[in-house]
Amino acid sequence: MRSIKKIYAFLLLLIFFGCKEKFEPNLKSISETYLVVDGVLNAGSGSTSIRLTRSFKLDRTAELIGELNAKVTVEGKDNSTRQLTSGGSGYYVSAGLNLSVDQDYRLRIKTVDGKEYLSEYVTARLTPPVDSIGWHRTQNNGVQFYVNTSDPSNKTLYYRWEYEETWEIHSFYYSRYRYVDTIANSYVLERKPSELVNICWRYHVSSNILLGSSVRLQNDRIFEAPLVLVSRGDDKLAIRYSILLRQYSLDKAGYEFYDLLRKNTESLGTIFDAQPSQIRGNITCTSDPSQVVIGYITARTVQEKRIFVTKADIPDWKFVESCPTTQVPPDSIDLYFGALGLGPYEASTRPNGSIEYYLGADQTCVDCTKRGGSVIKPSYW
Repeated sequence: MRSIKKIYAFLLLLIFFGCKEKFEPNLKSISETYLVVDGVLNAGSGSTSIRLTRSFKLDRTAELIGELNAKVTVEGKDNSTRQLTSGGSGYYVSAGLNLSVDQDYRLRIKTVDGKEYLSEYVTARLTPPVDSIGWHRTQNNGVQFYVNTSDPSNKTLYYRWEYEETWEIHSFYYSRYRYVDTIANSYVLERKPSELVNICWRYHVSSNILLGSSVRLQNDRIFEAPLVLVSRGDDKLAIRYSILLRQYSLDKAGYEFYDLLRKNTESLGTIFDAQPSQIRGNITCTSDPSQVVIGYITARTVQEKRIFVTKADIPDWKFVESCPTTQVPPDSIDLYFGALGLGPYEASTRPNGSIEYYLGADQTCVDCTKRGGSVIKPSYW
């Protein structure tokens, strides 16, 4: 009986391990790409940027393909026209459209392949100001940023937000030296003031879709709509941090478009999620009505607000770096600073002025640009 059980167990193992095959779903990917239109017609005094890209096939590495050399025009019902100029990579920009509030405008696009696209007329509307940007500590001691806004006239009802983050970072060690490796020789030089890499600034632009609606409320007021969550110990809040928020008002159709886009791009992944739905918008291809176009054009003023947060505002943040140091003799710089990739930051000298050894550490500990930072200080800092 025991031997029969062993045989059954062996057969089960054989079935489990021997019959595995790699499953590759036979997904049919269409060869045609669709035009994607992203942007808002700024009805205020600020600039307008419309980006035209192309969708890509499922079997390709994800990449945005900018639509180049298109002709992009804003047309008004008052027979006015405003031309956008190419900014490269599929961006088409204008320093200021000077649209009239409560007037109707549409976007016309002519691509180099001869196709013409036209949006529906949209009414230029005002966006109410941002009341405040706030934050609070979470249960796990992270920081949640949020926005408060309202419209006393109770006319906006639908909101969308984008944000840009900037934060200052410092290298763990102040680096006075840099390693130079040439074909002829390699050596360590003292840094000039223009070569210092101990203070940098990092940037991040939001990519998720942030929406808010007060339709079901008695007053047109948004309270603590979440923006970005910063985990405890993240270097964003280790020195000084800033978030610039842009607020847009939407009509009901625009809100529904972005809400569907959000669900299709951010809320999928399990069998319990809503199934993807076809996304169109308010833009059509007039030269080929069967052509799919993705995008929704609105004409709104844009409201901005920026706040700063310093490490003194958030005690016990606990940003930690592990930066062990290594003593490097002058005759071993090729090994440590070349092959091993360490960076020099200080030197110990003998009484006669010669170098006894250099102190080196991981590049991310001595050079803030190796952590994705830029040494160019932003104008608003």
